[in-house]
Amino acid sequence: MQGRLVVGRYRLLELIGRGGMGRVWCATDEILGRRVAAKEIRVDGLVGEESAVQRERSRREARATARIDHPNVVRVYDVAEEGDRLWIVMELIDGRSLDQVLTHAGPVGPREAARIGLGLVGALRAVHAVGVLHRDIKPGNVLLTAGGRIVLTDFGIAAMQDAAALTMAGTLVGSPDYMAPERVEGRRQGPPSDLWSLGATLCAAVAGQSPFSRATTMATLHAVLYEQPVIPAEAGPLRDLLAGLLLKEPGQRPTLDAAEEALAALLEPLPHPPTALSEQPPPAPPPAPAPPPVQPHRPPPGAPVQDERPGTAPAPPGRRRAVLVTCGAVAALCVVVAAVVLAGRGSQGGGGQTPDPGTRGPSVSTASSTRASSPASPSSPQDTATAATAARRAEDGFSWVPPAGWNRTQQSPSDVTYTSKDGAVELSAKQGRTTEDLLTHWQRFEEGFHGTPGYRKIRLERTTYAGDPAVIWEYAFLQGGQPRHGRQLGFESGGRTFQVSVWYADPAETTALRVYESVKESFRTG
Repeated sequence: MQGRLVVGRYRLLELIGRGGMGRVWCATDEILGRRVAAKEIRVDGLVGEESAVQRERSRREARATARIDHPNVVRVYDVAEEGDRLWIVMELIDGRSLDQVLTHAGPVGPREAARIGLGLVGALRAVHAVGVLHRDIKPGNVLLTAGGRIVLTDFGIAAMQDAAALTMAGTLVGSPDYMAPERVEGRRQGPPSDLWSLGATLCAAVAGQSPFSRATTMATLHAVLYEQPVIPAEAGPLRDLLAGLLLKEPGQRPTLDAAEEALAALLEPLPHPPTALSEQPPPAPPPAPAPPPVQPHRPPPGAPVQDERPGTAPAPPGRRRAVLVTCGAVAALCVVVAAVVLAGRGSQGGGGQTPDPGTRGPSVSTASSTRASSPASPSSPQDTATAATAARRAEDGFSWVPPAGWNRTQQSPSDVTYTSKDGAVELSAKQGRTTEDLLTHWQRFEEGFHGTPGYRKIRLERTTYAGDPAVIWEYAFLQGGQPRHGRQLGFESGGRTFQVSVWYADPAETTALRVYESVKESFRTG
């Protein structure tokens, strides 16, 4: 079959999968010049009613999927019949199935399982909205792409809720390990049946297999009907949701809305360990707004990266450390802003480890500088390291004197964060670009943090830094239930935006502001 042109349009390149409903090929659409997935379903081995049922089931798969336009559902482009085969042409997904991931890399953690679950909930919401039941949700039908997309595929046994069910005498269609008990018994099915399969699939994601998997098909079906599932310990915070999804009685299972709420809660920002930059939103509050070219830092609690985090407002509570990093980034950007101003005033970029005494440090005419000016003893031994005792460090687009002995992380060469050993204080500096007024940009970003736990804006206003226009954003928020504070300074210089930011636990305020002021004074652009 390889190399063959089917239905006068699709050139088969290589076999990429096979299953009970047929084989799947990677093919080229020679009319549109794009790669596609062509599912080949042979019906020549069936006779009479079985052949008709198989053909209708395949057509139904195409009709069911084609009615759905959702990023978490595979797209169907075409369905055609040629000789003894039916062809369903679909979007080619560049990724692996969850089943392949489990086989080659092993189970995933609860947070990743929750992310996968949210994608599947989105897919099921779209599927059920058009009156379709998937009826075969399992790891093999869940595709994961390198870019993080989750795609539900293979509607081979999907049933329209308003159409008569298709069956084959003596044939069990589907995977027993993931099949809802009402389906095994031949009772009426509905959306809760797909939710059962979702629960079994997420159990497999964290444990490696369905809780109903047994040595034989009969033993598996018995477990589905009569045994209470053992929720794997690896499920962690997913345990209660999975137990609810796998209840025998359909009416007692959580709804899609309830499942979505529970899964989303598990993806909220983790307690702020600001030292790790992550692409996922942090558990802490808002990040500050960030200029377009520069991705906002994932604030510790949430702060924009481009403009001292305000450009990237504080990260919402559901974000992960990335948000926290963003806040840190915002703070860092603020620091960078100060540096840029200084640099714009003739400071040298500073590429070595020696301080640049020739460049004067900027002064910020805001309450922030006033509060930070009062000296105080560090809250812990590791906080005794200040910018004054550290060596100058050159970053991409700026240089500064970060605290000695603190943990350093970087999202990029121009987006750097330093965290005190005890995690109580986080400093961040960043540079980027923006095409709009900085205050306007940050105000728009800040609006997205109004729902963040404990978020309270203290001020977001124009100020000056080293005599140049700047923006300062100060706010409070809760991280892991504990009160924290964020302050971000942003300004533009030479077509670039700089941010220098700080986030800290309330008890560490004196130390945090003292170090923040020292870092801002050391900041140079270039």
